[in-house]
Amino acid sequence: MKGLKSIAAGLLALVLAASSVAAREIAVTILHTTDVHGFVEPTRDYEGNENVGGLLRCATLIRQARDEAPGALLVDCGDLWIGSPESLVTRTAVARKAVAWLKYDAWVIGNHDFDWGLGLFQKLLESAPAPALGANIRSRPGAPNPAAAVHPYLIREVEGIRVALVGLTTPGMPGWFLPEYLGSLEFEASVPALRRIMPSVREAGAEIRVLLVHQGVRPFGDDEANELERIAAAFPEFDVILGGHSHQVVPGIKIRDVWYSQAGYYATVLGRVDLVYDTVRQGVVRVDCRLLPAGADVEPSAELQAVVQAELDKAAAQRRKIVGRTVRDLVASVEPPGQSPAQQLLAHAIAAETGAEIVLHGILAEDTIPAGPITGGDLWRLVPYENRVGLLSLTAAELKAVLEENVQHLGTPQFQGVCGLAYDLDPAAPEGRRVLNLRLADGSKLHGRKRYRVAMNSYVLASGGRRYPVVRKLVGKSNTRFELTDLDTRMAVARYLRKHRPLDLGPGDEVRLLSRPRPAAAAKASGGAVAP
Repeated sequence: MKGLKSIAAGLLALVLAASSVAAREIAVTILHTTDVHGFVEPTRDYEGNENVGGLLRCATLIRQARDEAPGALLVDCGDLWIGSPESLVTRTAVARKAVAWLKYDAWVIGNHDFDWGLGLFQKLLESAPAPALGANIRSRPGAPNPAAAVHPYLIREVEGIRVALVGLTTPGMPGWFLPEYLGSLEFEASVPALRRIMPSVREAGAEIRVLLVHQGVRPFGDDEANELERIAAAFPEFDVILGGHSHQVVPGIKIRDVWYSQAGYYATVLGRVDLVYDTVRQGVVRVDCRLLPAGADVEPSAELQAVVQAELDKAAAQRRKIVGRTVRDLVASVEPPGQSPAQQLLAHAIAAETGAEIVLHGILAEDTIPAGPITGGDLWRLVPYENRVGLLSLTAAELKAVLEENVQHLGTPQFQGVCGLAYDLDPAAPEGRRVLNLRLADGSKLHGRKRYRVAMNSYVLASGGRRYPVVRKLVGKSNTRFELTDLDTRMAVARYLRKHRPLDLGPGDEVRLLSRPRPAAAAKASGGAVAP
């Protein structure tokens, strides 16, 4: 009898050991997108490949991944809604329908979610079909919180494993947006925000910890808007960080000891992370990061297309609509002196709408619109960003200081061309002596004590990501009489095209180059998109 009990005990131990081994490793899959910018239909990528990306194609990859991993989570790392023609025409309705159909688990607040102002940001939060994340978004003490619906983190359960999805947006918002856009909202640095939040995440019993950030890797390390190195150093407990914002394609790299991946932009790739959690070791033992291209060979989802077809038809009609005509090609070029025909159109349109004596404005994209009809789609290519126009009253000395600051961006998309003003530019001269012979369009000299009404776009007035600190300082001075108008740049251009048909604009001659730009200046200015 004793022998039988011993045999039974041994068999039981073997059964328990076998079941323990079988249940030891659990696979958890996370699918991720970023910087979709409302692109539902296929579009063009930065390499010039046509008919790629968009949520219609990406939906096919998502379905295939869910077939392999039915419990897969689907998340977005920011700038999901705003930035495509179809999103603009439908006021994000087409993207919201697609996100609802795809059953996203969460999305991170991105900087472009504020492009249409604080009121529309709140409406977006109310109407979004998935919860928003942003642990570092807070309201000033005592003020109402327009982002009260934003979660610092969420817990999702997959195969009995509790997965924490912690979200951070970029803390660089005040460098891109004037206070009128952000209201009482404040954007905390990443590490202090995580120090506040992570004790709650740990107490919630999260076994896998995933950080979703609308921040990207930078070639020279962290800056004020992207803090991944600091995050990974302070919080190695994250099993993976998924990023965005910088429109980079990062299949999988180690930042310190933490895996990092970033799924490009415009849904041209779908990110997939497969984690293996060991229930005995009580930790993640394997992380596999990869990106799945949503190229032209990926069939768009017919099911999703049927859901959003009405909105896509509306957007297509707007894109085809003729809004003007140009006699010559509207070339958008960053070549010095930054006075290409596209820059002239933007600046002249703003001057006509605002009555400003002087306009400082650069190009917003490098697409050339060929001679002939200008469509709604062409208009969006000229003005792909949602900027409003602001006005400042500046003296000749203040104008010169702004233009001196502008020299470092010569030869890049950040350079501001002029209208209503002319000057000589010697980029090889010492700082402070590069802008010479300021004069008005009629050739007359500027009066030393007079203030001139100057128009610029809201992004530059907010400092353009800290590229224009002189401009931002002038906005805050009472004697410059700053005014943010309700006029958006695209509307100004549309009205100008209607009034000037056919349009016949060549490059401007307002800026006369006295020397070639120094390579160091161009290199310094090139680190970043026009409106990241």
